[in-house]
Amino acid sequence: MKILDEHNDLKHNLEQVSGKNITIVSGFASGTEPLIDTLLASGNRVDMLVGTVNSFTSPDFIEHCLRHADAGLTLSVDFRYQASVNWKLVLIEPDVVIVGSANFTDVGLGLSRDTCVLIEDAGLYAGYLAKVAALKATGGVLLCSESQRFDDELDAYRQVHLRMQAGLARSSQYLDGESWLADETNQSIPLFIWYSDHSEQSEDEARAHLRSSSDGVAWDDVREFFTYECAEGALPYEEGDVVLTARCNGSHIGFYTFDRILYRNGTYYIYAYRKTRYAQPFRLDDARERLRDAIPHWYEDCKTAVTRSDIARMIE
Repeated sequence: MKILDEHNDLKHNLEQVSGKNITIVSGFASGTEPLIDTLLASGNRVDMLVGTVNSFTSPDFIEHCLRHADAGLTLSVDFRYQASVNWKLVLIEPDVVIVGSANFTDVGLGLSRDTCVLIEDAGLYAGYLAKVAALKATGGVLLCSESQRFDDELDAYRQVHLRMQAGLARSSQYLDGESWLADETNQSIPLFIWYSDHSEQSEDEARAHLRSSSDGVAWDDVREFFTYECAEGALPYEEGDVVLTARCNGSHIGFYTFDRILYRNGTYYIYAYRKTRYAQPFRLDDARERLRDAIPHWYEDCKTAVTRSDIARMIE
């Protein structure tokens, strides 16, 4: 048995494995798509099972695994949310068991704050392999090949994940993007990119709709308003969300709280109120220049959220 640490971490140990069957169970997986690619490129067969506790597992990670489902990777997802598996386990044939507190994330695998032990024991390996098989047979744990049911559950999970992340963006504030990334529960932030300035008519309409609403906020108390045309119920934001906003050319970048949302005749009117202090997940100072370059591309891609990988590229 040996104890792994940040000087001989789990990521390094996995990168040395080739031509093996590897079983990975993690309560939370995010940002480690490159390691999956490395394992597969080294001729390994990977059987992956991820949980959904607190909806932390990234849908992007799940979708990346799905794209490799025919290239040596098998994916199962435990869609039981708070009842989901929370193991941190790696099995490498024929007899290696790695168990500890490290989720399948960059911070987890780097062992800067987690720990795990590597044990070579054929009996323990066989025992855990049997437990994983039993877990995969549990109701709510779905193999990706169960296509329609899996797809339906993944669509629902994606929405729950985004709402959970929007909640975190409202409630947590960090000094900078690096500090935000250091907390791996942070996976995404809502994004709203608009095309053009408001016309005099749209401003008059927004003022009239606000006046007719029941919250009693005067137009002079409105810091900014936005419009979004879509079917009722299709808006990817909710009242209270803290949203990164910008014009499609990369200007007017800032965080706004969507304090009031009204739907009128095919258009959502979104109001941000004046406050003494404005909420923001982190300061944008170091990221503005790269955001200006990225936002036009995000607009073309119709993005409504920025991910950890997006933000990491902005501050690197």
